[in-house]
Amino acid sequence: MGTLAEQWKKLLQHCFTHRRDVNDFRDLAKFLFRRCPLPEQTLLDVVFDCRAATNVQWDPLVPLYIHALFELGMVKIPGVLDSLLKHSSVIENQQGKAVRKPSTFMSDTRILQDTCLIISSGSLPRSVGEAILIFTSTAEWISAVATLHTTGVSDDQQVGGPVSSPDTISLFETLGILLATVSGTEKGLEALSSEKPEAFKVKLGHALSVYLPLSGGVAPMLRNRLDSLQKDFNLYGEANSKSLGVTMMDGVHVNALEFEASVIEGPILVGRPLVDDRMLINYLSNRYGGHHDALAEELITATFDVLSNAMYRNESSRTMFVFRSFLVNKLPPFLASMATSSIEPIPMELCISHALSKVDPHAFPSFSQIFEMKGNTGLSEVRQEFLFACASHRLIPESSIERLLGENPMQTLPVGGRYVKDELVSQITGNTQRADQLIAEMESMEGNAGAIVGAVTEPERDNDFKNHLQFTFTPAASSGYAWRWDEDQGENQPVYDEFGSILLLVLAFSYRYDLSQYDLGISGDQSFVLKLLGQGSCSQKLNELSETQHKNLGAWISGLFIAEGITEETMSACSPQEFYLLVATLFSQSVSACEAGKLEFETLKGGFDYLLEPFLLPSLVVALTWLGSYIWETESDPTIPLRVLHSLVRPSAISGEAEAFHRTVLYITSRSLEEQLRDVRTNRTDIKPLLDTIEPYLSFQKSGNCRRQELETWTSHSSGGLLASIRNTLQSLVLWSTNPEISTTPSYTHRQLLAGVRILGSTRVLPALIEEVKLQTEAGSGDLALDIAAAFICSPLTESFAVDQSLYNPIDPNKESLPRCPILTLRDALILQHENVPKISEKDPLRAEVIVRLYRRVNALLSPPSQMTNLDVTNIIENMNLESVTGEHMGLQSAEQVTGGGVGAAEPENINQMLNEAAAAGVDGSISQSMNLGNSMNGMDTSIDDVLNAADMGVDNPEYLDLELDLF
Repeated sequence: MGTLAEQWKKLLQHCFTHRRDVNDFRDLAKFLFRRCPLPEQTLLDVVFDCRAATNVQWDPLVPLYIHALFELGMVKIPGVLDSLLKHSSVIENQQGKAVRKPSTFMSDTRILQDTCLIISSGSLPRSVGEAILIFTSTAEWISAVATLHTTGVSDDQQVGGPVSSPDTISLFETLGILLATVSGTEKGLEALSSEKPEAFKVKLGHALSVYLPLSGGVAPMLRNRLDSLQKDFNLYGEANSKSLGVTMMDGVHVNALEFEASVIEGPILVGRPLVDDRMLINYLSNRYGGHHDALAEELITATFDVLSNAMYRNESSRTMFVFRSFLVNKLPPFLASMATSSIEPIPMELCISHALSKVDPHAFPSFSQIFEMKGNTGLSEVRQEFLFACASHRLIPESSIERLLGENPMQTLPVGGRYVKDELVSQITGNTQRADQLIAEMESMEGNAGAIVGAVTEPERDNDFKNHLQFTFTPAASSGYAWRWDEDQGENQPVYDEFGSILLLVLAFSYRYDLSQYDLGISGDQSFVLKLLGQGSCSQKLNELSETQHKNLGAWISGLFIAEGITEETMSACSPQEFYLLVATLFSQSVSACEAGKLEFETLKGGFDYLLEPFLLPSLVVALTWLGSYIWETESDPTIPLRVLHSLVRPSAISGEAEAFHRTVLYITSRSLEEQLRDVRTNRTDIKPLLDTIEPYLSFQKSGNCRRQELETWTSHSSGGLLASIRNTLQSLVLWSTNPEISTTPSYTHRQLLAGVRILGSTRVLPALIEEVKLQTEAGSGDLALDIAAAFICSPLTESFAVDQSLYNPIDPNKESLPRCPILTLRDALILQHENVPKISEKDPLRAEVIVRLYRRVNALLSPPSQMTNLDVTNIIENMNLESVTGEHMGLQSAEQVTGGGVGAAEPENINQMLNEAAAAGVDGSISQSMNLGNSMNGMDTSIDDVLNAADMGVDNPEYLDLELDLF
C-alpha cells in the first residue's frame, strides 16, 4: 500500500507544482487508478497532504482535483468531508501541532461550498444512509470549529462570544448552509423524520445547540432556518442528568448551550438609530429583516417621538434645531436612498401617512416659540417642512402634501428643490459667491443640507481649505500642513489673526464633540495642539520657565499693562504657539499682582480688554478656563478674578468683527464656568449675572456628557441612586409602549445611560438592566423590556465608536494603528455575563433566560455584513459559461490560463510567483477569473434563501437536474 500511495503522491505533487489542467489530471488519475488503485480514505489523505506543497492559502486546483476524483467515482462526499476535517487547520490547532502555514480555512471553505452546490442540484444524497453520513460529518465539523473557538486557540479575538474572525465566520456560515441544504433534500427529510432514536440525531442536536449561540456573525436568515430545523425535529441532543458544568464534545458545554437553545425568542418591537450611515443601515437591516415598509414608518414615527421627548425635557433651542434638522435634512434623503436600493417597491407615501397619523399634535404645542417661527402650531410647521423635503426627494408627489397635512393646511413654503452634490460642486467652482449663498442655505429646512455640506467641503475645490484642515489635525513640524513661523516675515498681527482663527476652529470641534487625541489624528507627543488641550490652562511658576519664555512673558506683561500696547517686536519675538502656552501664566501673574495691590484693577482690565481684539481673542479660551478654575479653587475673597471674568464675559464694548469669535469662546467655556461658579462657597450677588449671561451657551457641546443638574437629579433617586434612575427610565419606556393613550413621552435622554457607564462602569449598569428586564418579564412585558435593553446596549459610545466603525471601514494595520476601546462596554459586560449562564441557570433560570435572549438579540442587531457572501445557486447557474461545455470539461479555465502558462510550461523557479498570483486572486475576490463562475467565494451575489431552497428546486424541477453541473 505504501508503494501505491507513493505513486499517487508523486502524481499529485507533479500536478500541483506544474499547474496541470484539471482535464490532464483527470486523465492521469484514470490511468494511475487502473494501475495503482487506492482505498478512498487513503487517496484523500494523499491529496490533502500534497496540497501543503504549494504553500499558499488558496490554490484553485485543490477543489478542482477533488471534484475530478468525485466525478470519476473514486471518492464520495461523506469521505471527502471526513478527510478534509482530519487534515484541516481546525483539528491540527486543537491537537497542538505546529500551525500549518498557511491556514487551510480558505481551501476548506471552498470545498464545503462546492459540496453545497452538488447537494442543492438534487443529485445527492442518493440514499437515506448517505444523508445520515453527511449530517454526521457536518455535525463533527461544527463541533470542531466550536471547540477551536471556545478553547481560545483560534484566530478569534473574542473567546466566548460568537465566532468573529473573517475566515472562521466564512467557514462557520458555510457549514450552516450545508446543514440546511441537506435537510431540505428528500433523503435528508426522510432521515430526520425517522421515528427511530438514531444516534446521528443526538450528534446533530448537539451540533445545532453549539452552532446557534456562536453564529452571531452569520446571516440572520440562516440562523432562523437552523433554529426552525432544531425545533421542528426536536434536535436538542440527548438529555443529560449531569450538571451544566459537565463538558462534552471536546470541551464545549453542551448542556449549557442546550439551555440556550431551549430559550424561546419573543417578537422584535423597537429600535434605535445609530450614527454612521453604514452602521445605521446594517443595524436597521438586522432589526427589521428586510421589512422596509415597517422600517420607514417606525423610523419616521421615532423621529417625531424624539422631538416630543426633547420638548418634554425642555431641551434648548439649539438642541431642538439639531433634532428638527435630522427630521428634515437627514431622514428624507436616507429614505430615498433606501427606496432606490430596495428590490421591491416601498409604498413610501403610505408609510409616511401612517407615521404622521401616530404623531400626537398635543405633544408639540410650543414649537413656534422654540423655533422662532410664525404660523399655527409648531407641529404643523415641522410636519410641513418634512413633507416638502420628502417631495423634493421624490418620495411623495407635491400634490399629496396638502392631504397629508390634514386639517388647516398652512400656506405653501418655498421649496428649493433637490440639490445634487456634483452639480453644486460645478456651480461653486470659480464662483465663491455661490458658495456663500449655499452656506447661508445650510440651516434652511428643505432637505438639502447634506448635499450642500458635501459640495462646499469638496477637498479638490479649495486647496487652502484642505490645507487648513490638515493643519488642524496634524502636529507642527510633521507631514502635511505645518505652521511656519518667521521672525522677519513683516507684519505679525495678520499671522496671529490667521493662526488664532484656525486654532479656534480646532478648539471648537474638540470641545463640541469631546474629541480625543486619536480622534484628532495627533500621533506625536510634541504636538502644540495636544499640549494646549492638556496643559494650556495650567499656569507655571516663574522658576519653571525657560529663559525665552521668561523674556516673552515679561514683554507681554509690559505691552498690556505698562507700555502703550503690543508691538511688532513683541509678536516677532514670540510665535503664536509660544504665546498661547503662556496665557495661563500671564493671567496668573497679573491677577496675583492685582490681588497683592501691585497693579490697579482698571489697569488690569484695560490690558485684558486688549485681548478682545480679533487677532488675540481665541486666547480667551485658555484665559477663561484658568479663571474658572482659579475662582473655584481659591479660598480667599474671589472678588478680583470675578470682576475680571465679568469684564471678559460681558465686555462693555466689542467690535462687530470680534463678536463671532467671542460667542465661540463662550460656547467652548460656558459649561465648565457654570459648574465652577455654582460651587463658589460664599453667597455673592455678582455670580448670578454671570450665570445668566452664559446660560444660552450651555447647550453647545454634543458629546453625550450630561450636565451637572441632570446628574444630581439622577443620583438623588430615593431608592438606589443612578442605577435605580436608569431602571426607572426603562420602566417608563415600557409603560409608554404598552399604553398608547399616554400622550406625555417619558423623560428619556441617552445621556443618563452614558453617565451610568462612565461613572459606575458597565459591570454595574448591565446587571441593573438585566434585573429590570427580569422584573418586567414576570409582569408580562418581557418582550418590550428586552428590546429596549438591547437597544441601550447597541447604542454607540464615543469610546468604542472607532472600533465599531472599523468593522465597516477596514483599517490597514500597516498604515494606521488599530483603534482600541479604553473602557468595558455594555456589550463586553454582556459577553462576560453570558459566560456565567451555566451557573446562573442552576440558581436563577429566569435570569439566565433573560441573559441568553439579550445576548442573542444584541448579536443579531450588531452582526456586521457577512464576511462571506451567501451562495445564490440560481445566479451562479445563470452566469455559468455553459456553451463551452465539451465532454467532461465545463468551461472552467485551467490553472495554466490563470498563471499564463501551458501544461508543463512552468519552470520550478516561477512556481511561487504563479501561486502567489493565484492566491492574490482569491484574496481580492477575483477567483472567478480563474474559474469562470461569474461569482466567487468573496464575490458571489447573495441570496441565502435561494441556496436554502435549492434542494426543493432539485426535487421538483427536472430541468434543473438536467443541467450538467460540474461545480464541485
